Amino acid sequence: MSKATVILPSRFDNLSAGDLADQLGSVKAEIAELQSREKALRDELVRRGEREIEGVTFSASIADAVRWTLDTKAVQAEMGADWYDAHCRQSLVTTVTVRVRAAARLAA
Repeated sequence: MSKATVILPSRFDNLSAGDLADQLGSVKAEIAELQSREKALRDELVRRGEREIEGVTFSASIADAVRWTLDTKAVQAEMGADWYDAHCRQSLVTTVTVRVRAAARLAA
């Protein structure tokens, strides 16, 4: 006996794929603007040199730490590509790329 597949409705069912792309692009632009603002605020806090900051709603603390990273190109060169591949985990990644269309750029 085969199992029934349940397809739940999505809150985006009433939107076309083009509308979804436009909304995603708009949200990503808003996020980029917010990230830029976040970086400027963060950099200013660091520039001021305080370690513990108390606001009315939020507090912030600044700490330094050492981050270790692995130079994968050096490991591949030292150990060989076969060894490297055998010791790496692989996973499928889906990427959605959103770009401003030329016609939209010209209209702006």
